[in-house]
Amino acid sequence: MKRKEKDEGLPKCLKKGQIPFLIIMSIPAVYGIIRYIAINGYSILLSVSDGVPFVDDFTLRNFKMFWRDMQGNGILLIALKNTLKYFMVGVVQQFLCYVVAYFLYKETPGSKVLRFALYLPCLIPGVVSSAIFMEMIRVNGPVYKIVNTLFNMQYKDLLSYPETATKTMIVYLFLNGIGTTYLIYMGAMKRIPESVLESAELDGCNRWGEFWRIIFPLTFGTYATFFLMSLCGIFVASGPILYMTQGAAKSTTLGYWLFSQVINGSYNYPAAVGVIFTLLGIPILIISRKLLNKITPEVTY
Repeated sequence: MKRKEKDEGLPKCLKKGQIPFLIIMSIPAVYGIIRYIAINGYSILLSVSDGVPFVDDFTLRNFKMFWRDMQGNGILLIALKNTLKYFMVGVVQQFLCYVVAYFLYKETPGSKVLRFALYLPCLIPGVVSSAIFMEMIRVNGPVYKIVNTLFNMQYKDLLSYPETATKTMIVYLFLNGIGTTYLIYMGAMKRIPESVLESAELDGCNRWGEFWRIIFPLTFGTYATFFLMSLCGIFVASGPILYMTQGAAKSTTLGYWLFSQVINGSYNYPAAVGVIFTLLGIPILIISRKLLNKITPEVTY
């Protein structure tokens, strides 16, 4: 009779040779517990506390303060408006990126040059591209001289005034924001069988009809995924505020406001603001997902 193995009664994952694998696979689980459960749970406790949870009194004062700060035209309301502006720019960029991907997919003249030009900003660090943009739009810079020559117009430092700082950063993000998403869109488009497009062409479908009636519905799942991902960050959309404006109050966003509060040692009120916008974001995501699923059935190749 054979002798029983020493680890015969153990679960499969704990048997000899499986422990290193178990340790490696537990790392993401431990990170998830710390990052998404412990930290977020402690943030919720901070939001309903006057100081340290379970040491100081629990209170709803932070939530009342939020409601009061949203009245009138306080800094928090300004930050929310700016955040939504950045989000809308991202939505427009998303669709523009999809259109660009279609033209590259159809290999229109100059598509290879355009593909390189669109990918080039991804190779340049954000600080460098921001510095280049600031140098171009500064007073007596290249853009200033062109505007002065063509339209006989002069402007002051666009990033030093609240009325123009946010608009200027939005323009920067719009010009610099296509990124590499178009590559994924192109990959989705290339999965569509050529026979489908050829059949549509034989039926008299032009490029406009091909884009809206064939390409867009068949790749809508990819587009919807990216849209939902951007929607997840609706209340944290932001721009290079610290670098371009050194954190000017009128150009702040919710994300930067939370950052500045935490840097200055305030935790309870920012935690309450974070909880509120999280609760607002969850139904927006759920409703948007259901609406996107009803627009068109899921089609994959």
